Amino acid sequence: MIKDIVTDKLWLTQVSQEPWNHDDTLVLIEDMIDTASHYQQKKLGCLGLAANQIGELLRVIVVFHANKWIPMVNPELDLMPGMSNKMHETCLSRPGVRTKLRRHKKIKIEYLDEEFNVVQRKFTGMAARVIQHEVDHLDGKYI
Repeated sequence: MIKDIVTDKLWLTQVSQEPWNHDDTLVLIEDMIDTASHYQQKKLGCLGLAANQIGELLRVIVVFHANKWIPMVNPELDLMPGMSNKMHETCLSRPGVRTKLRRHKKIKIEYLDEEFNVVQRKFTGMAARVIQHEVDHLDGKYI
């Protein structure tokens, strides 16, 4: 189901909690992918979405990579030393605002997939930037 995007700063600055119910988490992931896909077709586009952006304070993100949506439950970042860069980022929760942020070019991440299996992956470039942006949301950072 396509959900409305939350823009309330007080809501977005709250730290998200670990989801505990598998079935509810699967429904949330489905809603997040529906919503992100909907906004991906709009002028602003969408490469990622955090659960708090659709009103759920749970540690779940979805990221568009390699032509598919990748759900990540309880993502834990490991920022790899080395190169970083500054780029402008936009956010569905802050329409019309562009913020220039420095991000790591390479990351390692551990998360649970939609079947609650542990996954460890490395990402580079734009995917790494998007993941860092979405995890910031879960940590209550107002981007």
